[in-house]
Amino acid sequence: MKYLKNPEGIPGLASFTGAIDYPLMNDYMFRSVMQSNEKVLKGFLCSLLRLSPDDVRTVQVLNPVELGKKISDKEFILDIRILMNNSTAINLEMQMNNQYDWPERSLVYLSRLFDGLNAGEFYKTVKPAFQIGILNFTLFPGHPEFFSTYKMMNIKNYHKYSDKFTIHVLDLTKTDMAEKEDKYYHLDKWAKLFKALTWEDFKVIAEGNESMQEAGETMFRLNWDEQIRYRCEAREDYYRTWGGVKQTMSEMKEKITELRSSNEEKDAAITELRSSNDKKDALIASLEAQLAELQGERSESGEERRK
Repeated sequence: MKYLKNPEGIPGLASFTGAIDYPLMNDYMFRSVMQSNEKVLKGFLCSLLRLSPDDVRTVQVLNPVELGKKISDKEFILDIRILMNNSTAINLEMQMNNQYDWPERSLVYLSRLFDGLNAGEFYKTVKPAFQIGILNFTLFPGHPEFFSTYKMMNIKNYHKYSDKFTIHVLDLTKTDMAEKEDKYYHLDKWAKLFKALTWEDFKVIAEGNESMQEAGETMFRLNWDEQIRYRCEAREDYYRTWGGVKQTMSEMKEKITELRSSNEEKDAAITELRSSNDKKDALIASLEAQLAELQGERSESGEERRK
């Protein structure tokens, strides 16, 4: 990661070159950038919620973490709880590995977010709640989609039950499926920023977008922070370990399948052999019966001749 200083002696995005050590795909870097720069967070939310910049007046991170502080994997708060315009609750979370529990996980987070009434408040005053998942995998392989929205509605006539309970899912692996509205709000560009591994690629994607350029500036500064770099590396180690465990589990599953298949083949062979033996036993029994019958007929014939 390299940079050149501008005439004022301050490095700028235009001068950044080389590989990005810890891109936005790193969940710790993602959280650090969104928590550190309000303009970036506002810009990203505008794209996700189809809003104009004027629509997002204030954003407040309700569960900030002390950046650079040592934390365990269990303690690391992946989700970012946000209060927008003091009237809308948002839970934003990135998930890099498919742990096969996202639908349930997102419902739990959304329910906790929605249950925000204080004593004495009316139910009508409950804030709209949005659960937004940024996933590096396809949630429902049979129904792939770049950006999907889920709401409560009547399954017969599709009438919405409420606008205050919404789940959004952004699939970073399906940018090729971005629709016209996604592109209008630059959501496809944000998705590509997560995947950018060099500053050259990042600058091309962010060109002309102030929020994205701010994200680059902030990310560059954070990449130079020793403590944050250490935490980013720890997260990558965690995912490498998880990937190794997942690979091992996959290999074990294949071996179990092979053993089951082999056992099934053996069971089939044994069943066939038993069936063959049963047929042989039946044939022998039949022949023995025929032989006994012939012997009986011969015995009767001999007695008649003696008479």
